[in-house]
Amino acid sequence: MKKILVAFGVVVFLLILAIIALPILFKDDIQKAVDETMDESLNAKVFYDTEEFSLSLIKNFPDVTLSISDFGVVGIEDFSQDTLVSVQKFEVTIDLMSVLSGDQIKVEEILLNQPKIFVLVLENGNANYDIAKESPESDTPENQENEASDSEASSESSTVNVGIERWAIEDGSVVYLDQSSNIYASLLGLNHEGSGDFTLDIFDLTTKTVIESVSLGYDDVDYMSSKRFEADITLNMNLPEMEFTFKENRVALNDFAIEADGYLKMPDEDIVMDVKFGGNDISLKSILSLIPGVYQEYLSGVTASGEINFDGLVSGTYNENSMPKVSANLSVSNGSISYSEFNIPMEQINIETNFDYPSADLSETSFNVNKFSMLVDGEELSSYLKFRDLENYTWDFGFEGNADLEKITKIVPLDGMTLKGKINAALSSSGQMSIVEAEQYEQLPTSGSLTVDGFYFESADLPNGFSIAKAQMGFNPSEITLDQFDAAAGKSDFKLNGSVKNYLGFALNEEVLSGSLSLNSDLIDINEFMPETDSSELEEEIPTDTTALEVVRIPENIDFSFNSAIDKMVYTNLEISNFEGRVIIRDGAIILDENSFNLLDGTFSLSGSYDTKGLEEPKYDLGFDVKDLSIASAFESFSTVQEFVPIAKQVTGKFSTNFNVNGLLGNDMMPLMDKINLEGLVNVAQAALTGGEFSTKLNSLAAFKSGAASSDSDKSISIKDVLIKTEIKDGHLFVEPFDLEVNGQKATLGGSNTLDGQLSYSMLIKEIPTGAIGSALNSAVSSLTGGTNLISDKIDIDLGIGGTYDDVKVSLLSTSPSGSTGGSSASAAFKEQITSKVDDEKAKAEAKIAEEKARAEAKAKAAADSAKAVLSAKKKATQDSINAAVAAQKKKAAESAKNKVKKLFKKKGN
Repeated sequence: MKKILVAFGVVVFLLILAIIALPILFKDDIQKAVDETMDESLNAKVFYDTEEFSLSLIKNFPDVTLSISDFGVVGIEDFSQDTLVSVQKFEVTIDLMSVLSGDQIKVEEILLNQPKIFVLVLENGNANYDIAKESPESDTPENQENEASDSEASSESSTVNVGIERWAIEDGSVVYLDQSSNIYASLLGLNHEGSGDFTLDIFDLTTKTVIESVSLGYDDVDYMSSKRFEADITLNMNLPEMEFTFKENRVALNDFAIEADGYLKMPDEDIVMDVKFGGNDISLKSILSLIPGVYQEYLSGVTASGEINFDGLVSGTYNENSMPKVSANLSVSNGSISYSEFNIPMEQINIETNFDYPSADLSETSFNVNKFSMLVDGEELSSYLKFRDLENYTWDFGFEGNADLEKITKIVPLDGMTLKGKINAALSSSGQMSIVEAEQYEQLPTSGSLTVDGFYFESADLPNGFSIAKAQMGFNPSEITLDQFDAAAGKSDFKLNGSVKNYLGFALNEEVLSGSLSLNSDLIDINEFMPETDSSELEEEIPTDTTALEVVRIPENIDFSFNSAIDKMVYTNLEISNFEGRVIIRDGAIILDENSFNLLDGTFSLSGSYDTKGLEEPKYDLGFDVKDLSIASAFESFSTVQEFVPIAKQVTGKFSTNFNVNGLLGNDMMPLMDKINLEGLVNVAQAALTGGEFSTKLNSLAAFKSGAASSDSDKSISIKDVLIKTEIKDGHLFVEPFDLEVNGQKATLGGSNTLDGQLSYSMLIKEIPTGAIGSALNSAVSSLTGGTNLISDKIDIDLGIGGTYDDVKVSLLSTSPSGSTGGSSASAAFKEQITSKVDDEKAKAEAKIAEEKARAEAKAKAAADSAKAVLSAKKKATQDSINAAVAAQKKKAAESAKNKVKKLFKKKGN
């Protein structure tokens, strides 16, 4: 007996020694095998705590337990700073006896403690999870065929099965960030556990999942924010028959929970299913809890009640030729929603909806809101929508109700805004997409009306408020009519009426929208619509890069006329009165048709156009007819006059004119001064220039002695009953010769000046008494004649006016005795000479314009041809890509779902 006990003790000792020693002896080999496998398979850096790498038979004896702590995977290159996976502790427990038997390997437990997964997709599409190495030997068709044969043979010869008894994830997190599509998703506080004996043919698979926070965002908008997700699911798994039956189960997102009952079978290539689902203890509050996160702030203090019924089914066979039937029903009965700060509830909320997808024939699909009605503080709203046939969209929609905007803003407050008014609306529409595509809009029975009473809106951008005393609108398939619109904004008032035609074609198919509208107003103060900005703020806000600005583009699919009669209109420092006329919007242009108004004590008639069609810089073409306008006022009010004729600042008097002007506008919507072309006549009744640089320089040269002028008041430049022909081309103002008086002497003036103020004028002063000229002029005359005295009582002098407006240069060009060329013929010859000079300069300007135009047209054509070629190439490449993707997807779709499930659950060897 003693020997037996000693022997037994030795065996026990050796067994204990083996339990302790074997994991230690094989630890390094196992660790090395793990390292080599990961190094051969992954393009990534793998790290773990080597000191905590353990293999133990003691912890869960007689099972063997493998533990790895502080495990993680870090990307390389673009992702060298991003950790794809990190796990606080990874532990696998395996039944040792199942390993020794070699028939079935039974995994008792897989545990992941605090796993953190971060998936990152860059803008170029590269992803940090793409870390698997490719095997170069498997690239050739021959190797792929051999590998497939080996795999099949191995599968047939092997009878080893792996079963997992239990698995768990503790306090995990998953973050997904796709910069290429701007999608963000996160699962925080993930806890999951499951159990099921996969070594059996028939068993129950039980899982429980809790995610404390589920978030989803797209394009910087939070559609789901911090929602709680729970799922308790028990499936009966019949692996030989490939049949999975729902037993006890519940899935909930926040307070919205559903349960399922039924089965899913995969006996062959078909997937047969019969699953019914429905809500459990769902309320209107449950529905509100699912509202996207971006709107959650509006739900603070909101209470809701009401009964919700939700149910549906998925029944039938899925294969290449059929789809299962899908249907769902949702209804709300006697619901109510109220906001804690305002006692204005929404009551008697009743909704009935259903979705029906009976087969793969999309024409049988339908979605209906059979009923939607509610009371908002006693105001009733009701609506319905019936939508069917996804092959030829068919709809029937109706809405009717009253809305008190002030009450609505108390339910949904608008910060910094005031909104009031009552709206009554009735709308009905029905039809088919085939009618829309055939552009037979008159066959769409659409009609309705809209009435607005006591509307008022005020905000920081519109501090003076906008109100509508009364508005009435009606519509049918062909047009919308505005029967009445009485509105006011600050001191401005508006009365409108008219109609809009083909609005359905415009909205659905971008066809031409046509119509007409009439406006009557006593006062429109445009300044009230412009925000006030002090000069310091203006300096900071003015962009240095004007290419960031955009011109106002006129739609090319609008044909609209706007008739106006405005008693008074105020804009900046201008006051316009008696405005009448018509504005036409057509083919990408605004056309002014016989508009007239009073401005600056003058009467204006205006016609022309503003055109943006196909132009980078919009062009304008205007015809003006101005009568009795103050010259000084024109300088103060119009930038064109300031740029081209700054001398007008010192001119007193009035003028009338008739001219045409055209040119281009820059990004700031201001005229490009060097692109202005202007031609017209200026009729000056009486005007005088009594000061300034030009007058001073002229008098310093031609200072006449006493007697040449009757008084100091005559020592000025004066114009009376003169018709002046002017023209602007290529940044030059051309003035044909006209008569005037200089210090009481008859004179003729003509020439041109540029936008930057360069002067090129000639002036002929006639019949100056030789005894009346000043010393400076007398010296200039002597230098021209070589000291020879002129034998004449009177002389004519030809002056050149150059320099700039800021630094005028006046010089004597020639002189001759008055009448030496035959009386008034001197003036005619001078005018002819100056006219010829002006015509030469015009011809040069026109040639330059034509050259620039031809260059611009060639550049535009080249750009258009290049864009067309690129677009054609991209279109073909895109279509080829789409066709290939569709073909591949179609091939894989039928087998995808079944294969995934089979790979997960099917036993090896079966």
